Amino acid sequence: MPDSRDAQLQEVIILTRAVENVFRKLIRFLVGRISLVKLQEMINYIYVQEAECRLNNEFLGKNIPLTKLALLTGLDTRAITSIREKIETSEGKFQQLLLKELTPESAIVEAWSAKVKKSLKKDNNKAATLTFGAENKDFEKLVRSTISTRGVTTQSLIQTLLATNSISIDRRRKTLTLLVDHYSPYLSNDKPNMVNAAFSAVSNLISTIEHNVDASVPNRLLQRQVWTFRLPPKKLIAFRAAMRGFLLNVEKEAKDKVEVWEAENYSEELLSAGIGFYYFEDMA
Repeated sequence: MPDSRDAQLQEVIILTRAVENVFRKLIRFLVGRISLVKLQEMINYIYVQEAECRLNNEFLGKNIPLTKLALLTGLDTRAITSIREKIETSEGKFQQLLLKELTPESAIVEAWSAKVKKSLKKDNNKAATLTFGAENKDFEKLVRSTISTRGVTTQSLIQTLLATNSISIDRRRKTLTLLVDHYSPYLSNDKPNMVNAAFSAVSNLISTIEHNVDASVPNRLLQRQVWTFRLPPKKLIAFRAAMRGFLLNVEKEAKDKVEVWEAENYSEELLSAGIGFYYFEDMA
């Protein structure tokens, strides 16, 4: 029977290597985009918040002792007090960087595309073009029925959809026409938008892993990757093209499978759920 200390050591080694691998690739991307000082500040802020969330279940509304937070975070109590003061006064200063939610643009295009499909079944394509510019216009109605509009303006949505070539606009007639059947920030040269999409995908994957760590086998969410260690470099370009074509076909099928489960209109009780797929190479 293996020694429990050996098992614990093995777990620590695996976790350390996994965290280093993820952080190294993340930091490689962040170098030159965010300073180390700001990254450290953000990590401290979020780590203390998450530690408090975990301890809230233990103390059930009571004040959480600083010593407990110090034990869980490895920070001294003075540092924790300073971070807590910032959390209380900042009103979620780093919340915009926690990219877990689906983009509102994606939700709008998905709902719009579904309406277009329904109109095509009735031998017309009226839903592809919507009026806009006032509360009672088609686009504004679509937005209100699809997403929570707190902090989101229809003008900002239109600008983003135009930048990603998702729609065209006729300013004289005040109409918008849908050009795609799904939203993709990669259709734009807007780097922040592409980064947002990429980190959303990373966030979703981590949420799946977090769920699976504590879930029983029957309740674990499906999490798979398929890859090869034996790809000849001269075949890389052809391999990329073949995998892209395959994933585009899978994407179309997946959209059809997801769509049948959707509610007609947006409401606060609805959840976000779905599947993700991507191509990767590891040359590091």
